[in-house]
Amino acid sequence: MQAPAHHDIQVNMEERVSPDVIRGIKEGVASVGICWDAADLTGLQSRSYRTDHLAIVAHPSHPLAVHETLRFEQTLDYEHVSLPLHSAVQVMLQRAAALKGKAIVYRVLVSNFEAALRVVRANLAISVVPHEVAEPYARTYGLRVLPLDEPWASRRFAICFRDEAGLSAAAQLLVNHLAVKDLSP
Repeated sequence: MQAPAHHDIQVNMEERVSPDVIRGIKEGVASVGICWDAADLTGLQSRSYRTDHLAIVAHPSHPLAVHETLRFEQTLDYEHVSLPLHSAVQVMLQRAAALKGKAIVYRVLVSNFEAALRVVRANLAISVVPHEVAEPYARTYGLRVLPLDEPWASRRFAICFRDEAGLSAAAQLLVNHLAVKDLSP
């Protein structure tokens, strides 16, 4: 958008959980969305975006802070701060806990990662947050970021839209800019 040729392009962004992103695309509220590729993308076209890795973020004085990595099961005896309970990642975490015969104990519910990290900084609970989101905050505030040693902790994201041919020129430029480029020879 900083290039002179793109001066007149305007992008409006809203943060939503993956099911709401998909619904917005299908209902025509948005032309392009980014969501977890585990979401039901039926009826939409998509392109690869990026990946992240879920981690536990803990205050340095928390008992779990002594570890380098963790299994999710190790966190279930401690209070968590959660993002919206209906989000795909929270549903996945609840299932993982149930498979171990436990439930996640939520101390605080928040609407975004920054709020979750503030709760952790106050040493009120631990949180599951993407490593890539937590790391800069952790460096600034001395928090511990402990990667989750779980196969489901690596997530892939997709750029989704109804029909690539029907995208505006500006939306097509955005998709092409964001999409993962094939780096194979």
